[in-house]
Amino acid sequence: MCLILFGVRPNEQQKLVVAANRDEFYGRPASRADFWDDHPQVLGGRDLEMGGTWLGITKQGRFAAVTNFRETPADPIPPRSRGELTAGFLTSEISALEYLKEIQQRDLEYRGFNLVLDDGKDFYYYSNQEHEIRQLSPGTYGLSNQLLDCDWPKVNRGRLKLGELLTGARVADDQLFQLLYHKGDETPFSNSFIETAEYGTCAATVLTISTTGETRFLEQGFTNNGKPASLASFEFQASRV
Repeated sequence: MCLILFGVRPNEQQKLVVAANRDEFYGRPASRADFWDDHPQVLGGRDLEMGGTWLGITKQGRFAAVTNFRETPADPIPPRSRGELTAGFLTSEISALEYLKEIQQRDLEYRGFNLVLDDGKDFYYYSNQEHEIRQLSPGTYGLSNQLLDCDWPKVNRGRLKLGELLTGARVADDQLFQLLYHKGDETPFSNSFIETAEYGTCAATVLTISTTGETRFLEQGFTNNGKPASLASFEFQASRV
């Protein structure tokens, strides 16, 4: 996952609004968004090499997403998969704060990461580059492969545009997707959407949860050179908001 734009309780109608791109090698095996056979309460895509996920939601309203941190890897390379950070939270029942306290004790077992968690009550951000558990207040945020709300153009632009959209009574799915499809200019880190022959945006996800629990999850897939694949769509009522 290389871009996550999100609003935490941004208005009286919405509890959470997310627009996110996953950038990866097209050849890396992954399953499209669906409810998991081994954990039927979890909805999300899945990395078939390591079993984790880049972004997911549960029927109870728990949300998790992770991005890699742009860095020179440690030597030796830390052994654990960052996708297990999200999967571990989504398949558990402990609070986001308690989960992050556990991760904080072993965060150097992973390469650089940014993690955002919502347990249905509180929203948190954590990176093993600063080792600080941060509870997020209502507002709009942008996350890529640096720390939260870094000054990369795609983060600044996306966060501001999302904030503008969320001032209205309702934001359309297409408006959120358009935030993710911006191809930037020649400025470094300005392109939200990436399309090459081997590497690029593999999935664009839009998620909205209303203050009364109505949950809508859409994932648009892409193949080589940014060619659109199928669209997956899910709607359900979160049992805890």
